[in-house]
Amino acid sequence: ASEPRLAIGRSNGVVELWDTATWHLRLSSSGHSKRSIRGLQWLADEDGAWRLLSAGLHRHITEWDPVTLLPLVDTSSGGGPVWSLVAQGSSIIAACEDGSLRLFDASGGRGELLHKGRLSVGKTRVLSVAMFGEDFVFAGGSDSRISKWSRSSRTCEGSMQVERTKGVETLVWALATLGDHGLASADSLGLVQIWDPEACVVRFRFVQHQADVLCLAASDDGSVLLAGSVDTKISTFAKQTGGEERWVFHNAEFGHRHDV
Repeated sequence: ASEPRLAIGRSNGVVELWDTATWHLRLSSSGHSKRSIRGLQWLADEDGAWRLLSAGLHRHITEWDPVTLLPLVDTSSGGGPVWSLVAQGSSIIAACEDGSLRLFDASGGRGELLHKGRLSVGKTRVLSVAMFGEDFVFAGGSDSRISKWSRSSRTCEGSMQVERTKGVETLVWALATLGDHGLASADSLGLVQIWDPEACVVRFRFVQHQADVLCLAASDDGSVLLAGSVDTKISTFAKQTGGEERWVFHNAEFGHRHDV
């Protein structure tokens, strides 16, 4: 489609396409009670055409026709329910219930999605995933841990432990790459943290939420970060330049009456 599009996935399996110029709903797919969507990704073909993928707890990755919003292909994840989905170029990675990252390739063109392998992260479910650079991928789990993996060597290159309370494991609900200089995490303690992706250490820690932070979104250049939480709040964080680089809390908005 020529106009800018926002893709939205509903808990009842419906996928919607909104025109971001007018904020009108353009297309909506048929829903399904057993297809709760956990991730949506746009990726561009070599000819510049946009492709739309979704995945969820129904164990499949689906490519949609962005013109008709009909499914083009439905591929099993191979790892059970999919908790998160990320795409970079023609590479797609799904964070799965069985503790693995499943690697897919979409270079074959529209309607083609090939399973290329797996990274066995652990024995507990992987809830979040983010790509960093051409080779590295970060996985956030339900075991209070974020791990760093090399896609080329299929080996773990580092591990980061997030905070825990009273022996209860922390769920790393979301990860986001901040350009080429950082990684953000959001978890069930309500924390948003900025990590050094090379040294695998935390650099900044924010306690702006009173409940689980479920999602993160970063600007293209990685200088602005938004976090959405069960407490209905959307927080904005910004990178300050000049002198020593640092991240600061910018503002909070309460535009919802439900989980974000």
